[in-house]
Amino acid sequence: MASIKLVLALHNHQPVGNFDGVIDAAYQDAYGPILDLLAEYPEIAITLHCSGSLIEWVVEHRPEYVERLKGFIQRGQIELLGGPFFEPIMAAIPRRDRVGQIKAYTEYLRQLFGVTVRGMWIPERVWEPTFAGDITDAGIDYTLVDDFHFRSAGLSDDELHGYYLTEDEGRLLKIFPDSEKLRYTIPYAEPQETIEHLRQIAANHVNPVAVFGDDGEKFGVWPDSKQHCYTNGWLRRFFGALMENREWLQVVTLGQAVQSVS
Repeated sequence: MASIKLVLALHNHQPVGNFDGVIDAAYQDAYGPILDLLAEYPEIAITLHCSGSLIEWVVEHRPEYVERLKGFIQRGQIELLGGPFFEPIMAAIPRRDRVGQIKAYTEYLRQLFGVTVRGMWIPERVWEPTFAGDITDAGIDYTLVDDFHFRSAGLSDDELHGYYLTEDEGRLLKIFPDSEKLRYTIPYAEPQETIEHLRQIAANHVNPVAVFGDDGEKFGVWPDSKQHCYTNGWLRRFFGALMENREWLQVVTLGQAVQSVS
């Protein structure tokens, strides 16, 4: 049977100095509820990036979230992504600061969660080819960027179902295309539309990987998204659809996807 691996990567961020009430509302409406639902679906794994400024706030104000994350990480249901600590646009800061911030956040996560991250989130998904060397110098092996960049380089949509190697002066970085199609169907279209899209990819490619990477705030903070995702049950129906099709559709972390196609 044709099969496919799906990566669900969420990016949670709050800027330095944001009001406590605003951040706590995001925690109540999105960051906490999605963990509640994940706990009911232990076979569904996600890849999660929380910016350093957000995690620092969480440690001070919502330490229970840290403890919950540790449980998900320990059982392999959540993979953490690193990145530059304070979520800067990397093109706007010197190379030494890019490398330094990525290393600093990797160490912070290691001390807090006891894991060494191997992947990272690119702030605002702004990409430049020279980032590859800085990212690998900071100890990161893989990342994801908008599939627009791959299409701009001459690749077709049919070629965007795995990772590619990019390099800077011989330093290699694995890079996944983040599907624009999935960013529009999740969570706005009915779950079956996403399932059928993935079914078509599985039927026409060998060992494909599809990657959805977008803001975690889409699931509870964005206008009307709390009612849509939770009150009206979209997210539960989506997770249910993933489980109903698990014979051919496997939800994996980004790191597991790297291992499966290497």
